[in-house]
Amino acid sequence: MEHLTEELQCARGAEIVRESLASRFYGEKYAGCPVPGSREAWQQLPLLTRAEIYERSYPHSTDMLTRPLEDAIIISTGGSSGIARYTTYTHAEWDAFVTCQAAAMRILGITRQDRVANLFIAGHFWPSFLGLHDCIKKLGAVHLPISANIPMEEVVKLCRTFEPTVMVSLPTLFVFMADMAKRDGFSFPGLRMINYAGEHLSAAAEAHVAAALGVSHIKAGAYTSADVGIMGYQCDHCGPGTYHVPTAFQFVELVNFEENRAARIGEMGEVVVTNLSRVSTPIIRYRVGDLAAWTGSPCPCGDPNPCLKLGGRAGQDFKLGGGFISLDLFENAIAAHPDCFSLNFQLEIEDVASQFTVVLRIEAPSQPDRATLAALERDLFEAVPELKISTEKGYLKSFVIEAVELGSLPRSPITGKVARLVDRRVL
Repeated sequence: MEHLTEELQCARGAEIVRESLASRFYGEKYAGCPVPGSREAWQQLPLLTRAEIYERSYPHSTDMLTRPLEDAIIISTGGSSGIARYTTYTHAEWDAFVTCQAAAMRILGITRQDRVANLFIAGHFWPSFLGLHDCIKKLGAVHLPISANIPMEEVVKLCRTFEPTVMVSLPTLFVFMADMAKRDGFSFPGLRMINYAGEHLSAAAEAHVAAALGVSHIKAGAYTSADVGIMGYQCDHCGPGTYHVPTAFQFVELVNFEENRAARIGEMGEVVVTNLSRVSTPIIRYRVGDLAAWTGSPCPCGDPNPCLKLGGRAGQDFKLGGGFISLDLFENAIAAHPDCFSLNFQLEIEDVASQFTVVLRIEAPSQPDRATLAALERDLFEAVPELKISTEKGYLKSFVIEAVELGSLPRSPITGKVARLVDRRVL
């Protein structure tokens, strides 16, 4: 991947800012702001929020456009949150996006000899299926456009018939497929690699998928967002959650908002991104919502592009009994019972008068017995002491674990993701 120094990134970012002033939105947003000529001046530019993209983008508005809407593609950027957001790329900008993404896949070792199963959901303006098609075409590999729009049994049947060497989809789908393989005893002898995107794949889930599907090479296809494009790519030396930043394509900042400064090496900060190839709908200093830290170490692969390590989603922990609880604690407890439960689960919290209830729904290959459910509940109350404390103090009215059929938890019709947290409390 091409490498740009921070100085060159700032210079290119300044060009994007100048271009952005042709739009009504940025003309208003940057009124009185000089075009930044240094890193310090750059950090003074106002941040772009998700709400602004929703309110000022097509079809709600044309305020973010710097030119007439033509020679372009419109894609959805908001499937899992329940709020439909859209953004536009010119065809040249879209091609730059998929060219960078294809380069990331090439680094992972996908070649012309591969048969790549595209298992993303298609339609609803969601870009993943379409974008992967363009990437596979650039790689010269064989595209198997199966999609995840069809029943999972059909997906498995087509994969066994056409024998992909590489599968690409969401972790949710691969966990479900692994659950089915473990239950039904099928495998994919020719499968050598799984690429995932769109969600985090935990170490426990990766081990489950690797064992059930018989594949040892599991890598993130990229760290990406439909709003801004690819923000990170992996090499063979990158561990889970670690990515090189494509500095010629994105200007990535990690910001400590509590102290209003750039995050130091090794310190978690929020990801703020400027796309260096988008001019028709500029994305400048966009607060993505992820946490990450710069590793500060050169990668053994020799790539000069710096590496960051993701630390999860900003604001994804939930409050319980005065403390903030990570959903990872629930996943780790469930992972201790691999023969009984899937790692696809949903936690629902709801107010009931002056108390609250918690329901944990977990997909399972069969209905577990009472002893198994009781053991999992004990594990959870040990892992999350706030559950025990809330029960003792009378705040938690009930805690229920429900085992449900594989594939039955609600998926987003746009992305195919399971919403792991449904917090219905009035906070």
